[in-house]
Amino acid sequence: MPSLKKLFIISLAVGLAFSLEVKAQQIVNGIVVDSARFAPLPYVNIQIKHTLRGTITDHTGQFSITAQPSDTLVFSYIGYHTMEIPLHAWEASVVIMKESITVLNTVIIQDELPEDYYEMLFSERIQELQKANRKLPFYFSQGKKEKIKLHRFDNEQARVQTYVEVVINNPDTKASLMKKYSLTEPDYYATLTRFNEKYYRVMYYLSAPELLSLLNRFFRAD
Repeated sequence: MPSLKKLFIISLAVGLAFSLEVKAQQIVNGIVVDSARFAPLPYVNIQIKHTLRGTITDHTGQFSITAQPSDTLVFSYIGYHTMEIPLHAWEASVVIMKESITVLNTVIIQDELPEDYYEMLFSERIQELQKANRKLPFYFSQGKKEKIKLHRFDNEQARVQTYVEVVINNPDTKASLMKKYSLTEPDYYATLTRFNEKYYRVMYYLSAPELLSLLNRFFRAD
């Protein structure tokens, strides 16, 4: 049985290690602006690289996040180049993002985006999914049908993985949206249900930053 002295030394070592880790963390503050007009960019996604921890800028482009000097911050925003900034090189508090220019064949300008905008954006993938999930021919053997169904299940799990990680398994997403838009828990789930109903055909194709951006826009407008 370990002596009291050994237990005290172990407890002291654990406490010291925890204390050093906490001290190593730092609060990083800053503001994100557009490179052309130097106007603040609201709702930019800021993520600690290789983790699901992150935040977004407020309506004035400002942000605050707790991280370690060894971390790297990833800044992403639809229509802008993604930026990665290692915190060991963090100096200025202003992050300047450049627009990503995309050449389109034909553009029709409307006052508002059409309701099926995102379905148009991912129309090819939706068609591929519908084709892959079509009814199996009756003449397939039971064994072959089971293999195809299992393959479809694995593909579906991979397809929804980002949504599950960002929305279902990450409590920070829920806490951030509830705080930002002053929602009760029932209000949050009711709004999320409406989001899922509207974007169920496309939300699984989005990357984590795109999904967070779309969620914020929907919650803000709802």
